[in-house]
Amino acid sequence: MSKQLKNYYYNSITKHLDYELYDLLLNNVNGILFDYSDHHLSNKITFKKKIKKIVKNYFFWFLYLKNISFKKYDKKKIIISSSYVDLCVENSIVVSPPWIFSQNAFCSWKLILIIRRINDKIQRKSIKVLFSPEFKILIDNFQDEFSFLLNKYKVNALVFPNDLAFFENLSIKIAKMINIPSIVYLHGMPARYNSIDDNRGEYLIVWGKGFKDLYVKNGVDEKKILTSKHPVYSEFKKTNLKSNLTNVLVLTKATCGVPSSSSELILSNDRSTVLYYIELVKNNLKKMGVEKATLRLHPSEDPSFYSENWIDEFYDIDNLSKEESLAKASLVIGPTSTMLLDSIKKNTNYILFDPVEDGKTLGGMPLVEPFTGESFIKLSNDLEEMIYNIKNPNDNIDFEKLNNFLEVNPDDEIRITKILSNN
Repeated sequence: MSKQLKNYYYNSITKHLDYELYDLLLNNVNGILFDYSDHHLSNKITFKKKIKKIVKNYFFWFLYLKNISFKKYDKKKIIISSSYVDLCVENSIVVSPPWIFSQNAFCSWKLILIIRRINDKIQRKSIKVLFSPEFKILIDNFQDEFSFLLNKYKVNALVFPNDLAFFENLSIKIAKMINIPSIVYLHGMPARYNSIDDNRGEYLIVWGKGFKDLYVKNGVDEKKILTSKHPVYSEFKKTNLKSNLTNVLVLTKATCGVPSSSSELILSNDRSTVLYYIELVKNNLKKMGVEKATLRLHPSEDPSFYSENWIDEFYDIDNLSKEESLAKASLVIGPTSTMLLDSIKKNTNYILFDPVEDGKTLGGMPLVEPFTGESFIKLSNDLEEMIYNIKNPNDNIDFEKLNNFLEVNPDDEIRITKILSNN
């Protein structure tokens, strides 16, 4: 594996580190170096957050300790999962990872304390702290205790929605050391493909052959990639999509706080681009006679950043649930996003608007399939294309290509069950 291209400072100070430790710390170091803007809710200090931290530190541990019991695992196959889908395996119990503090977490009191100390160090946002001998000891302590628990209770498999975050990354490394299957279960439509991310686990589960082909093209071994029907997005029946301007829902093009590609440092932290994106959409809508639209933010974004920095009241910020919002919308306009599938599922046309300059989007990354306009949805990057694709939703969305993209190999479902059952 190679180090992240163009990450000059981190690469220069890690010449003494082995690659596994380099890779483990990469996401957190990048968070320190590049994720500093308060338009992301995670960086905004609020009174509510302070109270939550106090409650978590002083009261939650006692309540959590009362519910730790490994007796509930007796004679059952244990699957540790934080994936966004329900895993149904006969005679098994699915539990949360230890760093997700819930009564269903697979954990010990000792591991809780280790995780708490690791989180305290990470939250200091200091590279010096992450490079300290004390932090390395905590990593070793986590590895020892988690390995002990995994072996003692004969855990069948670990399933995570990503392999980039600290605990997921470390746990996959531990699983490999003690021969427990680790699985990355795709949780959204990727905006990037490379041979590192989503490839750290022993297996990768994707929602269809279209995704598998893209990962294989980008260097992932096809033998480790399994296809599985998504519980919501598995099949789309051709229908007459809603597509008019009476209630337009616009999605923001949110920036990534921490760079999402481990192969190359691509910075998308110019937060002016999120405002510029909705301004471009607004200008096109106004030319079509639209006077108001609803703006739906990514869950990571702070609504006040938008409301305090736009200069008119064209947009109303959406406060409804995703389901309510899509049911109300007569048309959805947005960038590269899994919301594309949600919109079509709700029988609403999705206008893919993701402007490109010099081969890069406003987020600094190239478009990837199926968002290039050459797959099951067309690209609407100028006013003429947008008008045409609004008026002709059945030309905009190709249901046959969409279902082919999401087609799965039936044998993979059997193989997944065997892996989770450890058969």
